[in-house]
Amino acid sequence: MHSAVVLSLGRSHSRVVLVDRAEGQPRLLGSVPISGRRPREALQEAERRLGRALLGDGQPIRPRRPTGDGADAWVVVGAPLVLPTLVLVAVDGAHPIVDVAVRAAQASLVRVHRLDTDPSTSPMWLAQRLESLQPAFLLLAGTEDPARWEPVLAGIASALGETVRPELGIVVAAEGVQQRVAEALGEHLDLMGVDPDAFVPAEVISAIVGEFRTRAATRLHDELGAGWGERVVDRLTALERAAAFLVRRAEQRIVLVDLEQGTLTLWARPDGMVTLYQADREFGPDALSLADTDSEAIRRWIPWSMSDDDIVDWLANRTLRAPSVEVDAADQVILSAVFRALLERSAALVAGGIAREDVTLVALGPAFAALPPALATLCVLDGLQPLPANGIVSIALDEADLLAAGGALAEERSGFAAAVLERDALLPLAHAIVLTGESLEGAIAVRGEVRIGETLRRFSVPWGSLHTLAIPFGATVELTLEPEGGVRIGQLDPGVALRFAGEAALGWTRLGIVIDARGRPVPLPADPGARERRLRSWLADLGHAGGGLP
Repeated sequence: MHSAVVLSLGRSHSRVVLVDRAEGQPRLLGSVPISGRRPREALQEAERRLGRALLGDGQPIRPRRPTGDGADAWVVVGAPLVLPTLVLVAVDGAHPIVDVAVRAAQASLVRVHRLDTDPSTSPMWLAQRLESLQPAFLLLAGTEDPARWEPVLAGIASALGETVRPELGIVVAAEGVQQRVAEALGEHLDLMGVDPDAFVPAEVISAIVGEFRTRAATRLHDELGAGWGERVVDRLTALERAAAFLVRRAEQRIVLVDLEQGTLTLWARPDGMVTLYQADREFGPDALSLADTDSEAIRRWIPWSMSDDDIVDWLANRTLRAPSVEVDAADQVILSAVFRALLERSAALVAGGIAREDVTLVALGPAFAALPPALATLCVLDGLQPLPANGIVSIALDEADLLAAGGALAEERSGFAAAVLERDALLPLAHAIVLTGESLEGAIAVRGEVRIGETLRRFSVPWGSLHTLAIPFGATVELTLEPEGGVRIGQLDPGVALRFAGEAALGWTRLGIVIDARGRPVPLPADPGARERRLRSWLADLGHAGGGLP
């Protein structure tokens, strides 16, 4: 195979990713985005910019011609423009089976609404809620006590009819409960059953997620119509596949953040993966909805005063403005505050320490390309607040949307896709070294020595600050860090030094090496004035002038 075209469709944009062989090796030839969900216009723009024909008589050219026109493989990746609604009905919300169902719902391309029921739940109330939500899917999970299900089944049965017609219902419950649900609802609803006693939780989640994602891909295929590629892959599956490749090939422990349609946060380790998708947390056409739920979370990361009305006005302006319009310095600072709030929420929704601990790589999706490297790096350090075991986490940008494209293409030709991902997927933004422990504000937290070629420089970093070490393009850096007695590098013991040299020397990144000596959790003063001064000082530490705006 010589070449491939991946058409990536987001909520408010279309992108064409073209891959071809250069000197025999698969490489990224170009990534062309346009505003709006307009696949044909996106391909025409790619033809204009890249200087080769992709369409003939309005249809994709396949296979690739000797002149270079067309491509051997055509793949579409994305999600339906209108995401289906899933209603999760939890019968006894404290039951462990409900947690499994929640994880499955959060990893599917759906808008999730959860309805908790208990013995006092009115069937009429449940029927009214279903009529208002108009679910495409029902996910029923909970206790093995059939009596607890009776009012729930009565409510659902009364709602089903001309106005409420879900495509599918999935029951995650004991075999006896499944049989009772089938008796009550089977004539009016296509049902599937999953017995949690017969499978481990990961298998239950995989089965449910697979069903919902298959239906999402089918909706996208139907939306596009015939002729737009033999293979349509949902965006979550594509990004999971790319993350799994990075874990295997580069031995990384990854957090992947994608904001192209909703908020996707994915944690990938050698021993497994957790996917969290939030359709209602979108910085796109529905961004104004963030004002209702996230105003305070956004405001706490802005280094000047903004009222709720100011935030609403800004979000409304961004919603109406074309994505191609350049953002100014003030917009960039506010945008980074929005992204921090989205990442904070994602980290808070994941149980245990998986969200922060022992992360070695954070991969940021194309939305972060609107920010300068300093602000993109702060989104990670403030929003996710990673705490890597050995102290260092690398931050990279998928500016070309190649992770989704490569993950989708892997269904067609896995070796071809792997070669492209390995060479072209991620642009290194920063290496961040995280300090934790205890110290006094302004006291020396760590002393260090950096060697670039024959140049040696010593430095120190006070507690409560950030410090940047620039790396010349193409250079490698040897770095030694010696923390003070009460300070840890990552999760190492207090006072233990760390050295990056030889094979462990650090390579070039766009921003350089960032030493984060603020501790964990990142301290933000409660007083608005003090908080704004602190935020401005951190921006200045990273060389960003936005702290003095607007």
